[in-house]
Amino acid sequence: MKLSASICICLLTVTNLLAQQSHINIYVNGGIDTSNVEISQVIRLWGKYLNSNPDSTYDNPFWLTSEMKRYTKYDFLNSAYFSPSLYYFLPHWKATVMSVSEIDNGFLIRTLFATQTDSGFSRPFCITLVVATKEDGQYKLCNFLPISTESWQRETIGGITFIFPPSHRFNRKLAEQMNAFVDSLTTTWDLKPFPTDFYLAGDLSEIMKMRGFDFYIGEGNNRGPGGVADIANHIVFGAGQGEWYPHEFVHIYINPLFPSAHHYFLEGYAALLGGSKGHELLWHMKRMNQYLEKHRELDLNDLLAFSHFDNTTDPQYVFGGLLCKMALEKGGLPVLKRLMSFGEDDKDFYKAVEAVFGVGQSTLNDFIRTKLAGYATK
Repeated sequence: MKLSASICICLLTVTNLLAQQSHINIYVNGGIDTSNVEISQVIRLWGKYLNSNPDSTYDNPFWLTSEMKRYTKYDFLNSAYFSPSLYYFLPHWKATVMSVSEIDNGFLIRTLFATQTDSGFSRPFCITLVVATKEDGQYKLCNFLPISTESWQRETIGGITFIFPPSHRFNRKLAEQMNAFVDSLTTTWDLKPFPTDFYLAGDLSEIMKMRGFDFYIGEGNNRGPGGVADIANHIVFGAGQGEWYPHEFVHIYINPLFPSAHHYFLEGYAALLGGSKGHELLWHMKRMNQYLEKHRELDLNDLLAFSHFDNTTDPQYVFGGLLCKMALEKGGLPVLKRLMSFGEDDKDFYKAVEAVFGVGQSTLNDFIRTKLAGYATK
């Protein structure tokens, strides 16, 4: 899952100069008992962490040591969804501690990150949940995820540990199918499988809540199956498909091989192998082809500008998947690897298409429409 293009554009208007170059102040909401010494301690701890370059991964003195040892990117609030990171925009987003609640072994800190509009209203981007617990007599921050899933059950099949709520009936056959998919993927790419945690949820909002986002901008727009890949930490979150969510497993294994590939190709390959929104790529290709036949006025020469179709079929999956499929048919993995090798900028996308398929941007509209129709009408 990626942050929607419109949200990315909005967020990225904030210049690079904002990133961690000024002191981050936090406002403590009324009603919080700051006369409580421990509550005051954890609020100060949270403030110190927000001023410690939290978008960088290092031995941070304010974070729980056991989580820093276990995870590559230990702060789950910072390892997915916002691009380039949640904390990158701290000088622009104002932080308000909304509540500090006592829980077993510590405190739960709920924080609103928002800006003020010209009209004076608040524009919230997210509400986060982070925990403060004691380590060697001192409070340290840690993730909400272990607490939100403390009572969940675990089953391990191959290298995948399936983690699910007590109400979920574990489907061993589907879990074995998921493990077989990973075996096939790693064999194809000559990769060594690694242990992966796979959290099963009811919907995307539940995934985000368990990770520590009590609210996030765009909440409610993603209906049906959805998922998140925490690539750095080898964690998959899947909703709506039970033990089967191959799309995100493709990201876990393939994205690190091509750190500079354009996201259309990475998302497209994941959709080609693992589908999207509970449907195979061909299903989405047929929907897109029908739409394009009704809208001949759309100019796909500027393909990347066509960023939204509906909440079920995402253009980047369709067009990226189409081009990855064609690359594999043209010359297998070597050609696909070449397609992924040109860079992550939009200009690199068009260079890749021209180099691999001999199609310049000025003729992309006819090329894409013809190829898409060819697959969709078979």
